[in-house]
Amino acid sequence: MAQINGKETRERILDSAEAAFADDGFGGARISRIAKRAGVTGAMVHYYFGTKEVLHRAVLDRMVADLLELVAGIAPKPIDPVEKLQRFFLGFFDYNARHRNFSRLTSMETGHDNRDYFLNLVRTYFRPQYDLARDFFLRGMAAGVFRQVDPDHLLTAIWGMITAYFSDSPFLEVLIGETVMKRDLVRKRREMLMDMILRMLLRDPDSAGLPVLDAPPPRKKKK
Repeated sequence: MAQINGKETRERILDSAEAAFADDGFGGARISRIAKRAGVTGAMVHYYFGTKEVLHRAVLDRMVADLLELVAGIAPKPIDPVEKLQRFFLGFFDYNARHRNFSRLTSMETGHDNRDYFLNLVRTYFRPQYDLARDFFLRGMAAGVFRQVDPDHLLTAIWGMITAYFSDSPFLEVLIGETVMKRDLVRKRREMLMDMILRMLLRDPDSAGLPVLDAPPPRKKKK
């Protein structure tokens, strides 16, 4: 039981630290605030991670590990390319839903004073996954499964349309006047983006049996 509680405590600290580093950056994040948000003492944070720098690296390591687990669970499977695309896309969407600060942290870390560790993660882990996805789309285009599009623009567009929804949620909530993180809205966003990508990439999307998404009801104008 102690081992389970220890793991849960560690995860709570990492969740709190992930939000703190995204909101305040490495320099602005404080162990005392991270501990308070996690429901532990500052001494407990130091017990598990030692220093703020080690905690910071643990946050980045966890994000990378979760992404690698997603890819490893899909990439080797000998399945239809369209199904593989759907699994990758929806999996990456769900990954961002779990790590809502992912985009903010990745953009922030490139300007961090101690960014070498993060850049090494990008080169060692993120770049190979990017190359894997790029090769997947190129092979799909060569086989006639996907339309001919620039794979780099495609991948960066997919990245942006997913990550921006979570990283820019405070702005979007003011813009559209709704809480965009509500479960139903997140589900609709997930379905709509998947539908958009398939209709853009497939040569004959209508024959693929894609679901017809319901049009949203007209929004009421605020008085």
